Amino acid sequence: MELKEGTSVFTPGGEEVGKVNRFVLDPATNEVTHIVIQKGWLLPEDKVVPFEMVNSASEDRVVLSEEVGEFDKLPPFEETHFFRAPDEDAGDLSLTGDPVYHYAPAYYWYPARANPGFQGPGLAPYVLPVGEPQRNIPEDTVPIREGTNVVSVNGDHVGDVERLFLEGDSNKVSHFVISQGILFKDRKLVPAHWVKSVDEHAVSLAVSSKFLERLPSYEE
Repeated sequence: MELKEGTSVFTPGGEEVGKVNRFVLDPATNEVTHIVIQKGWLLPEDKVVPFEMVNSASEDRVVLSEEVGEFDKLPPFEETHFFRAPDEDAGDLSLTGDPVYHYAPAYYWYPARANPGFQGPGLAPYVLPVGEPQRNIPEDTVPIREGTNVVSVNGDHVGDVERLFLEGDSNKVSHFVISQGILFKDRKLVPAHWVKSVDEHAVSLAVSSKFLERLPSYEE
């Protein structure tokens, strides 16, 4: 099976629901636990789809095993929970500890019309609610997307993640393709067991850049 960002995702009936946006990887096992489907015509938001719902995956299309109607029950990839600061707080605190006010047009007259010093509508301080983003993916997993940096054991940037290959019908990554350069891409096929560590910003390898240079270029 092959996973690539931007690949169209279809229901078993052939209806396109969106495109692959990123892959959710368990670094401890090199297994893809979920894929994120980017919102499209039928999806109002990015959705986290368990990998067991993927029936097949190729360079051109990903086919799911569930109908699009079930997508309403799936969580969004990222959502923000808002909360207001306590009323006694004057505003958000800056790095210096001073209150930070956000001003918005008032929907009332200030001062009151009965006040002889009334000057008309003005701006009133408004404390914006604080947002706390949350990603609906399992703990200890990492969302990986096309363009994630790949770094050699000696700290060199050796390329960017382009796509993943999975073992047979399993969800375990066997290899991934990295691309180099801007205009002319020298692509390499790298075994997953060469990966030392993974985070959202970089895939760190246990081999040197000189070792990778000796790999033949990957051709489809």
